[in-house]
Amino acid sequence: MTKSILSAVFIILMLGLMVNEIQGEMCGEVLPQTDCGGGACGALCRQLKHGTGHCVRASDGKLACFCVYQCPS
Repeated sequence: MTKSILSAVFIILMLGLMVNEIQGEMCGEVLPQTDCGGGACGALCRQLKHGTGHCVRASDGKLACFCVYQCPS
């Protein structure tokens, strides 16, 4: 029973490490070049970083374009 539990935990950990390695690390940055109207944020993020852009509210209350993309190797 203990061997099977330890084996299952080991397999789950290995699968998790493999998925993390395949996906790579994600990076994010605010793109100050654009506003958040009419899909401009998503389009600019795709064009510049091959990522996904989302409008978020900054600490000063203004909307900002936050781009999430795969970190360069």
